[in-house]
Amino acid sequence: MDDIDGMVIDVLPNALFKVELGDGSLIVAHVSGSLRLGVGRILPGDRVRVALSRFDRSRGRITSRAR
Repeated sequence: MDDIDGMVIDVLPNALFKVELGDGSLIVAHVSGSLRLGVGRILPGDRVRVALSRFDRSRGRITSRAR
């Protein structure tokens, strides 16, 4: 898994987020389990760290949020 910084652009249904990565590409990401328990809410404009899937580069998992 590759970790890349990005920004949340849009909140989608079913706890999915549209994230713009540093290189300008858009992906769909879900929240990791530990982050779901610890962080209150992720909103558009938040800076996040995303782990990209090895198999599908258009999907990822949000692993942390910048404070």
